[in-house]
Amino acid sequence: MASPLTCIVYSTIALNTWTKRCRIDGRLYDVHLGKWMFYNPALQEKYFHVRAGKIDSTARSRPSLRQLTEMAEDQLSGRYPISVWKEALATPISRRLAEIWIAAKRLHRNGLGPEPGSLVIASQYKRNFRSYGPTVGLKIGDARLLPPRDPVTQEEMIAAGVQPDRYLSCVRQTINGYVSDLCSVVGVVPIDAEDEVRELAEHIDGLLNGSAAN
Repeated sequence: MASPLTCIVYSTIALNTWTKRCRIDGRLYDVHLGKWMFYNPALQEKYFHVRAGKIDSTARSRPSLRQLTEMAEDQLSGRYPISVWKEALATPISRRLAEIWIAAKRLHRNGLGPEPGSLVIASQYKRNFRSYGPTVGLKIGDARLLPPRDPVTQEEMIAAGVQPDRYLSCVRQTINGYVSDLCSVVGVVPIDAEDEVRELAEHIDGLLNGSAAN
C-alpha cells in the first residue's frame, strides 16, 4: 500500500461553527464546514468532527444520545434508521481516516479527485468551546483549483475501486467535476481494501498514541 509518508501534528484545533473559523495552535483560519469534516483551504487540510475517538456529525438529522438509546433500531432519523446511525457514530476515527485516504488516493490516481497527502493529527479538538478529544484528518488538494472536467460518474468511481456513498451525493455534488465530499452516514469507501484499511488504521492509532504520550 502506498501509505502517506508524513504526519502533521497539532496540539489543538478549535472550531467555531458560528463564525466558520478554526484556531489551530493559536492561528486563525477560515474554513468550509461539512457535516462530518471541515476543510481549511489555506492549509489544504481536512479534519473530522469527533467525539471520544469516534467520528461525529453536525447534521441536524444526527440523533441525540437519548434518541440513540431509546428509539427502535428501524426508526428513522432523517433518511437513515437508528441502527445505521449507531454503526456510523461507532466508527473509530483511525479507521474512517484510513478509508478516506485510500479512497482519495484511488480517485486521484484515476483523475477523479484531488490528491491526498500527509495525515493530520491534533491532540485536542474543540467545537464551540467544548472539548471532544483528539481528531485526525488529511492534507488534500482543493478541487476548485483543478482544471474543470465533466462530473465524475458512479461508474467511474467503481472502476477506480471506490464505492460511492449510499445516496450518491458524492457524484451529485462534485466540485469542478471532481469528487470532493467522501463522508456521509454511509459514506464513500475503497472496494476490496480491508487489509489496506486495517494496516493504515493501525498506523494512525500508533500516531495517536504517540501524540497522546507527548
